[in-house]
Amino acid sequence: MLIWYMKRFIVNFTVIVLMCFAFVAKAGDKPVSSVKTLMISGKIQDSKNNESLAGVKIECENCSKVVYSGLDGSFFMYIQVTTEKEFKIEFSQVGYASKTLDSKELSSSAGNLQVSLEEE
Repeated sequence: MLIWYMKRFIVNFTVIVLMCFAFVAKAGDKPVSSVKTLMISGKIQDSKNNESLAGVKIECENCSKVVYSGLDGSFFMYIQVTTEKEFKIEFSQVGYASKTLDSKELSSSAGNLQVSLEEE
């Protein structure tokens, strides 16, 4: 009978110790950052005469995505970003000064950007 109680105590003690180790190991893990997909779209035009600019390179620096504006200056791109990471989008074309927008500037009007580029 005493042996049965000792075996039971050892089994229970082992289970409790293993649960403590699992809890401590889990507490040390970093929280998983969430990934979200954004659609950024809009139109690019010349700042002086408001003409649409075709073939403007639109590049997301932190997500390795590049698209070009269409004949009417319109563009759209889907990007996947993490919630902690800032991202920037650069608009560039030969003969025009590049323009960079960061995630804070993009979050307010990501679905309908109006980007004007100035001639160099």
